[in-house]
Amino acid sequence: MELILTSIVVFAGTNIDDIFILMLFFGNQSYSTKAVILGQYIGIGTLVFLSYICSLLNHFVDERYIGLLGFLPLYLGIKGLVQLRGKVEQSRAIKKDSPYRQTASIASVAIITIANGGDNIGIYIPIFVTLSITQKAVMIFVFLFMTALWCLFAKYLTKHPLLAKVIDKYGHIVTPFVLIGLGIYILYNSSAYLFFFR
Repeated sequence: MELILTSIVVFAGTNIDDIFILMLFFGNQSYSTKAVILGQYIGIGTLVFLSYICSLLNHFVDERYIGLLGFLPLYLGIKGLVQLRGKVEQSRAIKKDSPYRQTASIASVAIITIANGGDNIGIYIPIFVTLSITQKAVMIFVFLFMTALWCLFAKYLTKHPLLAKVIDKYGHIVTPFVLIGLGIYILYNSSAYLFFFR
């Protein structure tokens, strides 16, 4: 029971910011609910898998390399601003239910989740190192369960009468700025920008 509670606290503490990002994705008509959930699971799954492997090898991943993924939200944000300025809706170019759009959406959510969770690895690895294989399995199961709760909660918030109106009206305007800010934050916080200033 103690391990389950610890797992919940660790997940919540390292992924609290994901709720806001998930809300923006769920509120964006270019992203289907299925794509957001799959992308989130792939992203969280990748972070947990890397942490697990590194704990077995007793090796720590340099966060700067993961931080380079911060260029993706930066790119998506700039692209969104260009589309806003040109008054071009993404849905007019590619339908959200097309195979290409679905794949691109899933990949975008997954990569942003991984990029934003680069610091998670630095927390997960030391914890995994102290756990047995069975305990690791329990923690991973809790993480997967919590990911579902995170998605459900974020989706619920986007359906709230007051929030739904705000997201529907301003979500497409706010999202590019949030993604740009997130990209800059990831690049700075992970020190990935130092690769370009040596």
